[in-house]
Amino acid sequence: MKPRAFVGRRFFQLMAMMIIGIGSLLVLKKLGYLDLRPVAEAFRREGHWIGLIVLSLTGLLTLSAIRFFYLVRGLGIDAPFREVLGTNLVGQAVGQWLPGSMAMTEVLRFGVMAGLRPKGDGGRISAGPGPIGRLGLAILVDRLLGLGAMFALGGLAGFYLLIRKSLAPEHVLIVAALSAMSLTLGFVALAGPFRPNRFLLRLAGRLAGDAPVPKGIFRRMGGKVLQLFRSLEELRSGGIRPSRFLLLSLVAAVLNPLTLYFASVAAGTPLPFPVILAAVPYTVAAIFLPSGIAGFGGPQLLSAGVFLLFGAKPEIVVPACLLQNTVVLAAQTVGGALGIALISGRAALRPGKRG
Repeated sequence: MKPRAFVGRRFFQLMAMMIIGIGSLLVLKKLGYLDLRPVAEAFRREGHWIGLIVLSLTGLLTLSAIRFFYLVRGLGIDAPFREVLGTNLVGQAVGQWLPGSMAMTEVLRFGVMAGLRPKGDGGRISAGPGPIGRLGLAILVDRLLGLGAMFALGGLAGFYLLIRKSLAPEHVLIVAALSAMSLTLGFVALAGPFRPNRFLLRLAGRLAGDAPVPKGIFRRMGGKVLQLFRSLEELRSGGIRPSRFLLLSLVAAVLNPLTLYFASVAAGTPLPFPVILAAVPYTVAAIFLPSGIAGFGGPQLLSAGVFLLFGAKPEIVVPACLLQNTVVLAAQTVGGALGIALISGRAALRPGKRG
């Protein structure tokens, strides 16, 4: 695609998403859910709760960077923690401003780290099964673990609400089905990177065939999948402890809903934490949908509908979500500036020991 066509396409994409975001806010206003007074009052009077939002977000970003650092090292890439943390902060900051459907967080994280030069070599790191391929795999596994922990905890929280009988009768069956699905998906995502799947491995081997360089779209696809499984086997056999990744992911999955809980307290009407845990996984769709700019509009409209299933009133949820998004947006923008400082004059990225 020509650069001018690419820029034009991105421009119209951003304009469409801005229209969707504004339209979503107008729908919330029409429904009577868009009340900005609690948000303004929170900034004037509830500075300590806003501080707790920032503290929880700081913990979340730090733990996410530590998890990614261990994944990168486990796949044989020697990258300093400063580089990993800075890259994560920059990616999260830009990803918070731009629509999640553009996947800018992962694109930037890959692009910044893939642009490093190997130590002692003037050229860039080779693609394919080398460090670049393993870096892409680390990003994929990192995202899988984060979403897996969120869905697993959300499923458990949903069943807790069912046991407590705190849901409207017409929502019981829906919540039961969603919780079962969430729990299953969560456990599969958490266990997948650390359990060999012999069936898929054999299938990929058959697709790839015996040729050194697979030809044809299916053979090339099989070859790439086979490389991915071999890299995962390298990760599993590198002396890593899955419990380390599980613990980091679960704690991060608690810190994320905590930002919304503290925002709801600051906005004047606390949301029950189990309700937040149960509902948040289903609002993650806003990350991948073209639902607005800088997290405003579509995510709040989606949250109003999702939280209603779990017994939370939209007029309470929407101000809390708006406050949370505003604080997170500001904090991650500052974090992005810090990330740029961390990766300026960065060290070399090279194949190294598995840790």
